[in-house]
Amino acid sequence: MSAVRVLLCDDAAELRALLRWVFERGEDAEIVGEAGTSDAALDLTADLDPDVIVLDLQMPSLSPAELLRAMADIAPGTPIVTFSGFEPELVARAQARLVTLHIPKTTDLELVREAVVEVGRRRA
Repeated sequence: MSAVRVLLCDDAAELRALLRWVFERGEDAEIVGEAGTSDAALDLTADLDPDVIVLDLQMPSLSPAELLRAMADIAPGTPIVTFSGFEPELVARAQARLVTLHIPKTTDLELVREAVVEVGRRRA
């Protein structure tokens, strides 16, 4: 079975590096791109066609609702997993129907990887 292609979108470079390390320890996920801004996230979503997008809702330049709508317009079949410090109620207000899964940033990173791979496998 091929690796799930993951796009990481978070404005914190250190967190992206840590997530990349966790995801790449196994053979079931491949990080195909990283974005630190909303604009970069949208460009990479269009260019890379990932199996799943891991998205921090607090990205520069767009509100969470705007970013989610734009991603859904660009890649309507691509699951979006929000990995954020926002509470689920705030995610719901930010267009939860566009979010496949919300994972709080307090979650163990190995569990994050497992959940993202599972979501990506459902699409692939």
